[in-house]
Amino acid sequence: MHASTTLTRTAGLSPLPSLDRVDGSAPALLDGHGEVLDHATLRRRVDELAAELRTGDRRLVHVQLRPTVDDIVGYLAILEAGHVALLLPEGRAAEAVRRAWPADLSLADGAVAFLHDEPEPRHVLHPDLALLLSTSGSTGSPKLVRLSHANLTSNAHGIAAALGLTPRDRGVTSLPLYYCYGLSVLHSHLAVGASVALTSGSVLDDDFWRVVDSGVSTLAVVPHMVELMETTGVLERPHPQLRLITQAGGRMAEDRVRRTAQLGERHGWGLSVMYGQSEATARIAIQDPTSTAASPATVGRPIPGAEVRIDRDVPESDGVSGEIVVSGPGVMLGYAQHADDLALGRMVTGLRTGDLGVFDGGLLRIVGRRSGFVKVLGLRIDLARVESALEGEGLVVCVTGDDTGLRVAVEPVPGERVDDTASRVRRLAGHAAGVGVGHIRVAVQPLARLGNGKVDRAGCDALVRATDPEECADSRQRIDAPGIAVRVAAVLCEVLGVPDVDLDRSFVALGGDSLTHVQASSRLTALLGDLPTDWHHRPVRSLVEVADDDARPARNRRWQRVEVSVVLRAIAAIIICGSHAELFRVLGGAHTLMAVAGYSTAMFGLSAVGVVARWRAGARLLVGVAVPTVVTALIGMAYGRYGWGNVFMVNWATGNISTRGRNELWFVDVLVLAVLVVTALLSWPAISRRWNDDPWRVAFALLVVGLGSRFIILSFEHDGPMRGVLPTVFWLFAAGMALAVARTRRRTELTLALALLGTLGYFPDNTARNLVIAGGIIALALLRSVPVPRVLVPVVTVLAAASLHIYLVQFHVLTLVSRTLTDHGLVRTVAGLVVGIVVWRLTATPIARLQDLLVPLRRTSPTSERTIP
Repeated sequence: MHASTTLTRTAGLSPLPSLDRVDGSAPALLDGHGEVLDHATLRRRVDELAAELRTGDRRLVHVQLRPTVDDIVGYLAILEAGHVALLLPEGRAAEAVRRAWPADLSLADGAVAFLHDEPEPRHVLHPDLALLLSTSGSTGSPKLVRLSHANLTSNAHGIAAALGLTPRDRGVTSLPLYYCYGLSVLHSHLAVGASVALTSGSVLDDDFWRVVDSGVSTLAVVPHMVELMETTGVLERPHPQLRLITQAGGRMAEDRVRRTAQLGERHGWGLSVMYGQSEATARIAIQDPTSTAASPATVGRPIPGAEVRIDRDVPESDGVSGEIVVSGPGVMLGYAQHADDLALGRMVTGLRTGDLGVFDGGLLRIVGRRSGFVKVLGLRIDLARVESALEGEGLVVCVTGDDTGLRVAVEPVPGERVDDTASRVRRLAGHAAGVGVGHIRVAVQPLARLGNGKVDRAGCDALVRATDPEECADSRQRIDAPGIAVRVAAVLCEVLGVPDVDLDRSFVALGGDSLTHVQASSRLTALLGDLPTDWHHRPVRSLVEVADDDARPARNRRWQRVEVSVVLRAIAAIIICGSHAELFRVLGGAHTLMAVAGYSTAMFGLSAVGVVARWRAGARLLVGVAVPTVVTALIGMAYGRYGWGNVFMVNWATGNISTRGRNELWFVDVLVLAVLVVTALLSWPAISRRWNDDPWRVAFALLVVGLGSRFIILSFEHDGPMRGVLPTVFWLFAAGMALAVARTRRRTELTLALALLGTLGYFPDNTARNLVIAGGIIALALLRSVPVPRVLVPVVTVLAAASLHIYLVQFHVLTLVSRTLTDHGLVRTVAGLVVGIVVWRLTATPIARLQDLLVPLRRTSPTSERTIP
């Protein structure tokens, strides 16, 4: 569709300063052929071309911006004329952008040309929109960053102020101009009347250093360039005018930062480490070079105009660090993923960077990425820290991974055999991550890099994956399998009993809870491969996109990883039913299930934000538990097995806990009361705030209280039935809660140690029973998922999903089979399991409908979804 967008602003739209603020005779651009454009001439040429380009309509322009005078004049004139510049990356990525975003005009080799003959522009463009950039992580994809005129000018002046740029400074085009960092060098220098030397050479070229030595005072680099300069020793020799090297575009190892800064001190230039994103126009924080050597792990203070805060309310927070959120005039208008987005104004005010950081003495320190954490063997691993440890050994690496293990791409080490390098990397990475070398895959080859010199993390990950023939075969199968989103939606519709699924909502927002999680987890894992730890709180679309982008199936097609809580439910159902049927004598399954119940409650219902939302989630869970319990108890009342205390799930208050039949359903009584007590406690404003800030501290405190109650009461009351009431069982529920929200290894270990203390002498005359409970808690703490033969996954899933119903009906079934058929333990066990599964199958959908009727799910918008850290 074509539409006209009339120009309403005609001057001052480019980062060029007005001539009354700078010396017009001072150099602005210097090319490699001796041509020097002063600021007055640059302004004149830009204004003349801009006048020619003002056609009355604003248009989208494809800009191939190379470091030449003509290209830069053309680019600045496009902005000055009020058009929107879409900077094209290099190579085939440029063709992908052209296809995704057809334009009206193009700039190439300094010449502007029309791309079509139609009089109307192809797009409606918002008046504030000035520039479109591909993000460094998605070069060549249709996703673009929308930047305004104010973004460009404010960020240019903020950078200039933070770096202390003056008209006497001269930068150099050491980075591609389509890259936001390289473009910011041009903008910031021109904005204050300084100059830029134009060259397409690299730091490995002698011609490049001849340009630098001809008067360049500031040099912008990315970590790979520092590695190359260190290898060649080019910084060991003097560069007369060089006063400052700025580094951004990725994290540099602390030793290299310190070493480079000290080298600069000897030669008279400083090193300024910086932090930025395309979404913040370019720079967010800049380190004063006088602080770099003393604080090599930090990236400085926010540039003038930028405000940075640390949001600790994210799952990856360790209570100190949090997600870096940026606001200010440099924050983009928003993303563009469709042509209609070009007409939008500001959609973003606080930029969530996805990076984790902390302020250290007023200086910002990046500690990792929100997406840079994996959990292997129950251990939460920060990939950035593993990478840093390897870089500290002088290795050039890129560390990626998922919950199946780590993947390390490492560049060959001169003089060292490839096998020796791989073996050394596995050992070092295993030590840094705390996992065995069997969970680390290494590929020794040059790292994949983007056109701007930054490490291509997705490319490096693919390089490592390519060394595994089985994974390559599985990846091809997944890529070739069509309709993954449709199949995921079909699974969720069936599991949740809903007619349709909004993929922009999470599993929890769609109505998923601990009762439906089992089936959803297993079936989605079969489709998508291993799921992230917090998959149930992520938009379903993001899970599908990860599967489409990464093609991550299970590594061995004969095995599938299943969440450990699901496996524990299935095992507990078998040992509870088998023990009651006298097939074997393995006790402790119900108490293990109590820890699993606490874990699931914290992961689902208690993760909702706000008192009302938690009560709503708790009520839905209680309906799902209470309905089958009440029906079971009423049937039992008909032949005198149960009483009203069982029907209302308050047998603990009726004095019947020592009556065998009446106390058979103690697990449900304790579970219902535990959910009510915890939800009520979290309704107290002071505790609610603490839970939102740091849920582990609250859960750990409840564990301490529960253990105190357990030890005090059982020191006086030794009867077995007393281990089936809330005061002596609550510690297990609280332990599960604490393990669910323990986001660090230290917290997990501390919780596990305290929980294992509770198992000591819990059943004083039954050590085996205590060991069963301890084993379940250890598995819940240290394993996120376990491999299960693929043919057994449906059996495990069904047993886990039906575990509550198996627990409830087994007593009826075992008695009936014994009276009418046989006392054989195997037959009774199988009968109890099968009937429980059948009852679950028959009642799952009606109970889900009853939940929706009694406690309608509050449908939140995708943007309002938030979870506790």
